[in-house]
Amino acid sequence: MSGIRCLIFAALAVAGTALPLGQVPARAGDDAATAAQAVEPARFHHVLLNVTDPEKSLRYYRRVFGAVPVKFRGGPDALFTERSFLLLNKVDSPPNHALNTGVWHIGWGGVDIQGEYQWWKNHDVEFHTTPQPLPGRDNFYMYIYGPDKELIEINTMGHHRFAHVHFFATDVNETVKWYEQHLGLKARSKAVARPTGDPNTLGGIWMNVIQCDNVTMIFFGKPEQDPPPRWWPDPPLKELQSTKDRPIERIGFSYQRLEPAFERMKAAGATIVEPITLREPWRLKSFVVEGPDRVLIEVAEARPIPEGVWDEKP
Repeated sequence: MSGIRCLIFAALAVAGTALPLGQVPARAGDDAATAAQAVEPARFHHVLLNVTDPEKSLRYYRRVFGAVPVKFRGGPDALFTERSFLLLNKVDSPPNHALNTGVWHIGWGGVDIQGEYQWWKNHDVEFHTTPQPLPGRDNFYMYIYGPDKELIEINTMGHHRFAHVHFFATDVNETVKWYEQHLGLKARSKAVARPTGDPNTLGGIWMNVIQCDNVTMIFFGKPEQDPPPRWWPDPPLKELQSTKDRPIERIGFSYQRLEPAFERMKAAGATIVEPITLREPWRLKSFVVEGPDRVLIEVAEARPIPEGVWDEKP
């Protein structure tokens, strides 16, 4: 694996759950930032996984990450992790797990990665990569598969909490602007010029970050160059596919009042995939939009966590 991932997650390890981009100035008042100031910031709420065996997924995330099984709103089994949920959508056949969508992986922290690797290795965890060292530090990272081949990163962060979602973007600036405009979130950096240097170095990768509650949303320009950078072992990623029917299908955010968010996003031209409905079996009032690079975004009505009570009837 490459030095670029090491550099990136060395920064993550130093900062906790955030990824500082000190080489880029803080945001100034561009149009997207101004628009975001007028929009109530969304809260991070859930990740929706397509799973073939919900009981297996419950056992896995409880055993590997200490996620807490819950009855979501008094209904189906789900998992509570840190300050958000993993919702499990049962499917009849294994979802396509090709790494060619706008969601690359989800990630947790680790403490003793090498020791944890040996434990997980003895408990039938499937690995995408073995632990890789971070240069100059006693820190490591690795990639593992969830029960339905959802890709999960673990890196040394001094805790075992759910920490990040890593996205691919065709245009990092346009993608970040969408989350600012429609969800009121604020990027760590102002518009970032596409680098022209070596894509195997930190300065040569097109990237930006949004912090939403405890979750760091990391956006990378998709590795489309030929030959691809060393940190991407697959062929050049020319076109991103929809997250629909993939292991990681939706990223969920919430507002306490849903209708104003729906009307605002609709008026602003967001692509509405599913209108407001009471979504079963989770008893969750929500709507679904298609975000940049065909990432499905679910916006739900819920109180912020930990104030929210997740097993309440709607």
